Amino acid sequence: MALSFGISFAPNHPGDVAKWCRAAEDCGFERVGLVDSQSIYRELYVSCTAGLHASKHIRIGPRVTNALTRHPTVTASALVTMAELAPGRVFAGVGTGDSALINIGLRPIKLAALGEFVRCIRGLMRGERVQYQGSEFRLTWSGIDMPIYVSAHGPKTLEFSGAHADGVIYGDGVGKKVVEDALSAVRRGADQAGRRVQDMDVWWGLCGNVGNSRNEALSQIRMLLAAKANHLARFPSQNKHVPAEFREVLDRIHKEYSYLEHQKPGETTNARLVTESGLEDYLANRYAIVGTPEDCVERLHELDEMGVHKIWLNVHFEDKIGFMQRWSREVMAKV
Repeated sequence: MALSFGISFAPNHPGDVAKWCRAAEDCGFERVGLVDSQSIYRELYVSCTAGLHASKHIRIGPRVTNALTRHPTVTASALVTMAELAPGRVFAGVGTGDSALINIGLRPIKLAALGEFVRCIRGLMRGERVQYQGSEFRLTWSGIDMPIYVSAHGPKTLEFSGAHADGVIYGDGVGKKVVEDALSAVRRGADQAGRRVQDMDVWWGLCGNVGNSRNEALSQIRMLLAAKANHLARFPSQNKHVPAEFREVLDRIHKEYSYLEHQKPGETTNARLVTESGLEDYLANRYAIVGTPEDCVERLHELDEMGVHKIWLNVHFEDKIGFMQRWSREVMAKV
């Protein structure tokens, strides 16, 4: 197998983020994504800068930012400044918005608005004059190309990614049919734009944890499975391969989901929702690589056969460095 691994953190104290990014580099991860959700986590770009200072080679960037709490001039300025600090090591991750917006009473944006945002920050980073919402902007000191990744959960966003982005971070799980349909959607978008799907950098956003038993490992990622279930219940008209008998339970998780505890570790409301749902195994099989080292290696072989070759792990439980070291030593080293 030829697998690549990224890792994503929700930023706490910048000193902690620096240690996590340095450890991720030492453990062989290819990139770090940092969450942008100002009401519940520390400031994104300060955190990214702390990580870049503490490391030498690993790529670091937002996973993901949005167009409402971050005006495109602010986003482009921050990203290009970080690229001056660490040339070739910064990427842009963008999406329609989630907890950063919902916690301040805003709603995720539409794809048309996301497209305008992507075009704007790309042009600004290149030093071009751009039009955005009826006004013209430019940065006076930029002039770089930076890869832009779109966080996608449904077929429309995947097609959008294939047409407009350099890469995609797919967040709606795995499974033979799920993977086939996701790649087909990216290909449709690329074809419509006269692009090659082979040039797209496709990553699969999954939860990961390794323990002495599957139950031990699962106990630390229930809040992440809850976040995935919450997304799965959104936009029910999209074909998300949800068994009909699970729809009512997923809707209940979505209704009761706490955005103030979004991806927070511990015995939270969201972790409880998964425990009580009866869907823990289904969610883990769709969204996680979890269990003993042997369980995880076996699962990675299955994913490789499906066409999942780049895996971006969400790690929001407490012992991040211990997890990375064990994953590197007992899982990555075996594949």
